[in-house]
Amino acid sequence: MLSSSAPIILEIAIPTPLRRTFDYLLHVETPQADFLNPEPEIALINSIDAFALSPDTLKPGLRIKVPFAGREVTGILINTKTRSDIETHKLKAIIEVLDTEPLISATLLKLMLWAADYYQHPIGESLPIALPALLRKGGPLLNELQISWRLTDAGRSTVISAGAKKQQSIQQYLLKEGLFADSDKTTLAFSNAVLNTMKDRGWLESFEHPVEAPAFTITPSPLKLNDEQRQLIQEYEAASAGYQAYLLEGVTGSGKTEVYLQLIERVLLAGKQAMILVPEIGLTPQTLQRFKARFNCPMAIFHSNLSDKERQLYWQQAKSGHAKIIIGTRSALFSATCNLGLIIIDEEHDISYKQQDSLRYSARDLACVRAKLENAAIVLGTATPSLETLSNASSGKFKHWHLTQRAGNAKAPVISIVDIRQQTMIEGIAEDVLLDIQATIEKGQQCLIFINRRGFAPSLICHDCGWIAQCHACDARMTVHLKANHLRCHHCQAVEPITRQCPSCNGQQMTFQGVGTERLAMAMQAQFPDTTIFRIDRDTTSKKSAMPEMMNNIHNCDAAILVGTQMLAKGHHFPNVTLVIILEADNALAGIDYRASERFGQLLTQVIGRSGRAEKPGRAIIQSHFPEHPQLQKLITFGYNRFAMDLLAERQQLGLPPYSFHALLRLESQNAAEAQQILEEMQRYIQPLNCLCLGPYPASLQRRAYYYRYQLLIQSNHRGQLKQALQAIHQFSEKRLRSHKLRFSIDVDPQDMS
Repeated sequence: MLSSSAPIILEIAIPTPLRRTFDYLLHVETPQADFLNPEPEIALINSIDAFALSPDTLKPGLRIKVPFAGREVTGILINTKTRSDIETHKLKAIIEVLDTEPLISATLLKLMLWAADYYQHPIGESLPIALPALLRKGGPLLNELQISWRLTDAGRSTVISAGAKKQQSIQQYLLKEGLFADSDKTTLAFSNAVLNTMKDRGWLESFEHPVEAPAFTITPSPLKLNDEQRQLIQEYEAASAGYQAYLLEGVTGSGKTEVYLQLIERVLLAGKQAMILVPEIGLTPQTLQRFKARFNCPMAIFHSNLSDKERQLYWQQAKSGHAKIIIGTRSALFSATCNLGLIIIDEEHDISYKQQDSLRYSARDLACVRAKLENAAIVLGTATPSLETLSNASSGKFKHWHLTQRAGNAKAPVISIVDIRQQTMIEGIAEDVLLDIQATIEKGQQCLIFINRRGFAPSLICHDCGWIAQCHACDARMTVHLKANHLRCHHCQAVEPITRQCPSCNGQQMTFQGVGTERLAMAMQAQFPDTTIFRIDRDTTSKKSAMPEMMNNIHNCDAAILVGTQMLAKGHHFPNVTLVIILEADNALAGIDYRASERFGQLLTQVIGRSGRAEKPGRAIIQSHFPEHPQLQKLITFGYNRFAMDLLAERQQLGLPPYSFHALLRLESQNAAEAQQILEEMQRYIQPLNCLCLGPYPASLQRRAYYYRYQLLIQSNHRGQLKQALQAIHQFSEKRLRSHKLRFSIDVDPQDMS
């Protein structure tokens, strides 16, 4: 309880890399100006009774505008107190309390403080992540108006030409539905360009209106639950309310999404909110369509393609409880809620749940912490659980659910390995495999060809002297992008024109070596000129509406060939794909990371699982130079679960995570010797703390964007010891790392060791 005579001191987190909070005094402007003193007096409030703000209104989570380093910044109130380590007369006064109620709830504040401590990140840079960008900058809450589109009289009467199919599609939708929300245009695959064209012609109009919550209704499931699904739902219903973590391990196509929908239905009927995280933005529209078909209620959607205003409106709707379902990628975890009852992490094994810069958090792990703080249930679903999650299930921390059968009458695909040694290859595909593709197309079915390399070719090489086009800024080759007519570094994004003459020997025999998605798609079009080819990678899906449009076209197509990267492996449902072909599977086995085998098993299992997901039987073909490889044979023969449990046993024998704990220190400098020397000093500094240090050693890509990259891996059998070592590293780095040209980071529980 604050003393009535004590000054009010506010402990505030400021967005700065300094690892501390800052104390400020509460001041207020009192309107006592007169003709002798035209400026209002700035009065220090020494007593809470003298001001409207009280301990009850000065709640943690409020935004406070304060002076800091010669500028005004927006901080977050952490605590209110009467004493400071700094003398009171030296403390600065706040400028303004921006909110009447905390924007960051007490539960979310606890989560962010926990994350800052666990991941060793400054508090002032961690807390703002829980707010939309406009609110971080001190902006006001927005009026919750919704923008919608509708036809004008001219738009209803105009006969749109058959060639303008996208315009026709929008007109037909609006003639049937009346209007659609601007936030749904991506899901509906309506592009801004087409909408604006129709608006310019007077056929469409957009308008603002208050968001109205529809009467909450649930459409009965068109699917019949199998015995396994029904048992899981019954177990959930029988469990006591509150926190419980579940691993839902289901083979690909086993109906995990239907289980999610059934659980969400029960949560909504209990008057609570549900949060669903998906690993990639490309999955959000697909997931949203299924949810909207089932639940007639407001939903908040979070992903990187939203504008700042759209993100804030969704955030406010989730905070107020207006939005009953929150769907998004990893950052959606930090959205405000008012009564959270369930969190679902779809494809929980996916590495994209780990943030790779700033606050390097794992959305999967933090979601478990949030579920416990919210006293909510959490379900981690996947066909290929991470070893950490399997360990938690084996130890009893998570309840382990299994779905072993594909939904409906779908059967698991038949898998075969093609030995491509000494075979004739056409753009990376064996001749016999081309015959399988031909047979699939002739049946009016689809074939998916997976190659985890985008671009036309990975290298441009001089046939005369062997010169290879290298990135000037990185230790990496430039990738050929033929359609764009340039070479691009996939690490620093540097771009150069494709040279037709060797800069080393002036030779004219420049050749493209290797195959990427662009080259493979062109080759398939040449081999099968009458077949529709879909190329799915980061280059072809970069536009906002590109992915949902492509998915819609694939579902409306009969015979087709899908060529793509691992974007195709993540939860997509292609009912007409009956043949999956995996190229260069051996590359995944050659990784230097101890997680390489785990990632190999997950990727192959997920890609294979795209085949035969409906009534038609499926096949999968794996091309390999090493068909006898024991890891490949074990995965194909026994399946992922046995494969993963054996890997888990190996990790335990070797003392690797999850049976020990890692933190990776990364230091980047334009001077390689300097980076190595500083990490060696860090290693000596923490040597007495009983942690194992590996390194320093150069990163697998030693030079990127002109910076030399070195790493030091710290391992401990105890979390407390690891935390103590990292705190010592902070003390060292504050003294030693004063140059702005040095880039230093700490990655707790690293997932990418490169």
